[in-house]
Amino acid sequence: MKDSIFHKFNLKTPAYVYDAEKIINVLEIMNKIQEDSSCFLLYSIKSANNIGLLELIKPYVNGFSCSSMFELQLAKEILDSKQTVHISTPGFNKNELNKLSILSDFITLNSITQLNNFSDEIKTKSSCGIRINPELSFVSDDRFDPCRSFSKLGIPLTYLNEDKNFNSIDWSVIDGIHVHNNCESINFDEMRQTISKIMLVLKQHQIELKWFNLGGGYLIDSGNDFLPLVDTIRWLQDNFSVDVYFEPGKAVTGNAGYLIASVIDLFRNGGEQIAILDASINHLPEVFEYQYQPKVMYSQDITDYKYHLAGSSCLSGDLFGEYCFEDPLELGSLVVFENVGAYMQVKANMFNGINLPSIYLLDENSNFRLLKEYDYNSFRDRL
Repeated sequence: MKDSIFHKFNLKTPAYVYDAEKIINVLEIMNKIQEDSSCFLLYSIKSANNIGLLELIKPYVNGFSCSSMFELQLAKEILDSKQTVHISTPGFNKNELNKLSILSDFITLNSITQLNNFSDEIKTKSSCGIRINPELSFVSDDRFDPCRSFSKLGIPLTYLNEDKNFNSIDWSVIDGIHVHNNCESINFDEMRQTISKIMLVLKQHQIELKWFNLGGGYLIDSGNDFLPLVDTIRWLQDNFSVDVYFEPGKAVTGNAGYLIASVIDLFRNGGEQIAILDASINHLPEVFEYQYQPKVMYSQDITDYKYHLAGSSCLSGDLFGEYCFEDPLELGSLVVFENVGAYMQVKANMFNGINLPSIYLLDENSNFRLLKEYDYNSFRDRL
């Protein structure tokens, strides 16, 4: 099998590797968008939240976006006093509200019930906003669509479009709007359609806001046309005098992450070759969760060397998929899963008592820096 940089270093497998150069390249593109639009850039830490990784991202952003108390506490620990922390979740707990309000700079409430119950306590400590569901879908798969039927995410725009409902809200406690209705899109015209639909309703009622959070769900690549994004941000600023926030997550880490595994067993069953890895779908839970086949470095479309790559747990469905290689696999061969930097480390688990992969940062000098290692105590402490 061909040698990659992962083959040239004696990495202990299984291992997660984040490519610092790829992450920084994306962040520098985003910083250019910032310069052109004067928006504020947040990193959504639910995508990947290893402390070493957050320290790498920190200098390029204005703050972090969080979805829970623990993420919020982690963000406050990492960021400096000039950076801001934002939180939005459908699951605010009343018992945590006072602490959330003190730690957060911006809190986005998800429902009318949350707004009625929590806004009075929040408004004296933090900037309060609401999440609006624009009921405008661009995602074909309901599993990924924030605007799916009966969505739990945000106040439906049709609800706000009724005068009785709109006028029942105390808008004096609301500083901003948060929206997120896309997934892995590169079409920023969809963002403009979304924002226009929301602001048309708010403008009819002459509501004044301080900020607008565009959410995430868009990928950033050097080949993208960012002019529609910049134009949308400027349009919001010029027409509504708001600060605009943008909070990518997967766009930052997705293509920069790898899972490195070793082949620990090889055998045939029913005429097919099975390769058991020292990794598991525990380590890439979205493979099982969404039933997709991750990309493997150097795999081919059709060759003589075809394998079913399987994980090391006792779960019969612990399968990554069927792959072909130019050369036959051997015991000890490395298998490198690509473009898995988002939602791998944060969702990983220790089912079957299988250890979590060590986490490495591949720096710009092609050196591997160990960020985190796990052992039996890591397993036992969770019990």
